[in-house]
Amino acid sequence: MPSSRPIVPALLVASALNLALMVPGGFVETRDFSAYPAIVLGGFNVFLTVLGLGSLVLAYRVIRTGRAYGWAGLAGLAFVGVYLLDLGRIFPVTPNPMSTLLATLEWIGTALGAALAVSSVALRGAAGTASSARPTLPMPVVLGLVVVALIIVAFATKSAMGV
Repeated sequence: MPSSRPIVPALLVASALNLALMVPGGFVETRDFSAYPAIVLGGFNVFLTVLGLGSLVLAYRVIRTGRAYGWAGLAGLAFVGVYLLDLGRIFPVTPNPMSTLLATLEWIGTALGAALAVSSVALRGAAGTASSARPTLPMPVVLGLVVVALIIVAFATKSAMGV
């Protein structure tokens, strides 16, 4: 990857790390989501986990091939959408208010996601000259990511339900 394009992988990693700070039951997200059925919380946590871990995989792919800018742009839009839905009190809606720290991190995440989407689109056209190789993650890494994802989803869903 040319040295002029490290912004997209950096934004992907920053977005994933910012999202990780907001896992229910963690340091920041302490709201009660028990009014939602477990299937809804589980599905939402699967989406968020795939978005976060997928962003790390996309960062690897962009670094290795100089490609995948379209997927990175979609990830940026997904981050923006998730945060604006929560900040707009559309989904998820909880009886307890969002903390100032959580709101701040969500606004930061919105800005990171928007920057990711814009920079991905801007750099997508320039990616045509990059290597067309498709790096694959080694199977132990893939299996490790699946195990980590399952643990994250189980922990986040259990914590969000107040169990």
